[in-house]
Amino acid sequence: MILNKKTIILVLIFILLNNFSYSKIDLQIIMKINDQIVTSYDLEKQSNYLLALNPKLKEINNNEVLELAKRSLIKEMIRKIEILKYKELNLQNAQINNVLNKIIQNLNYSDQSQFENYLSDFKISINDLKEKIEIENEWKNLIYSKYSKNIKIDRDNLIKEIEKMSKEKFSLEYNLSEIVFAKKQNISLEEFSNEILESIKINGFENTANLYSLSDSSKVGGKIGWIKKNNLSLEINRELENLKINSYSDPIKIDNNYLILKINEIKEVAVKIDKQKELDNMIMVETSKQLDKFSNIFYNKIKLNSTISEF
Repeated sequence: MILNKKTIILVLIFILLNNFSYSKIDLQIIMKINDQIVTSYDLEKQSNYLLALNPKLKEINNNEVLELAKRSLIKEMIRKIEILKYKELNLQNAQINNVLNKIIQNLNYSDQSQFENYLSDFKISINDLKEKIEIENEWKNLIYSKYSKNIKIDRDNLIKEIEKMSKEKFSLEYNLSEIVFAKKQNISLEEFSNEILESIKINGFENTANLYSLSDSSKVGGKIGWIKKNNLSLEINRELENLKINSYSDPIKIDNNYLILKINEIKEVAVKIDKQKELDNMIMVETSKQLDKFSNIFYNKIKLNSTISEF
C-alpha cells in the first residue's frame, strides 16, 4: 500500500503527539553525538532508567539527576556507535538474562514479572533495559577482543596465594561498593577528593557513586558485591582491615585512577579450596581489573575523536 503525502504527515503528527504525552518535558533537541540526535525525551528516559536502578537518586535534586543522565547517555551512545561498526544489536546475547537476573535480585524482586511492573512506574520496558545491558556486554566483548593479548597474569604468584590460602581454616569475604575517579586537570587531587568525600556525607555513598564514579558499577550505586579477601591487593586489604561495616576508605591510587571502597557486609567462611577452580576465579578477577583499565583508555580515546554538540 502506497501512502499519500497527507497520510504520511498525519502519521508523523500522531507519533510526535504520542511522544509529547509520554514525556513530562517538552521535546527538544539537546545534543548531537556524531550524526546521532539526542532529544529531551531521550534524556528523560535515561534519567528514569538511572532512578529505577538506584531509587536513592530521588534524594538529590532533579538538575543533578539530569546532568548525570546526560553524562550516562553520552557514554552509552558513544559505546553503541563504536559497537555498531562491528556488529548489530538484537537482544540475543545469552549474557543479557544473567545480568538482568542479577539486577532483579539486587533490587529485591522475586521474579521478572514483578520487576517489569516496577519498571513500568518509570516508563521503562524490559526490552529498554535489555538493550542497555546488551550495549554494556558487547562493549566488554569488544574491549576483550582488542586488548586480551595485552593482559598479563602472574600465574606463579596466584598459585602461591592459593597455597597460602589452603593452609588457613577461615577466610574473610567483603560485600563492597566502589567509587572510581580520575584526577581532573582544573582542580587539585586533594580538592576533588574532598569534594567527593563531602558528597558522600551529604548524598550518601550510592548517590555519590552515580554522580562521580567512572566505573560501570556507578549505575547501581557502585555495588560490586562479594569479593574474597585473597582476591584483593595487599594495599586494598590494608585499607579494609581498618574499616567497619558501612564505613569507607580514603582514596586509594590504582594505576592512573583512584578508588574509594565502602564495606557493606563482612562474613567469615570456612576455607574449602578447589585449587584449579580458585586459580580460574583469580585469573578472571585479575583479567577483569585489567580490562576495566583498557576500557577507560579506549573510551576516552574514541570520545576525544567524537563530535559532541550541545544545544
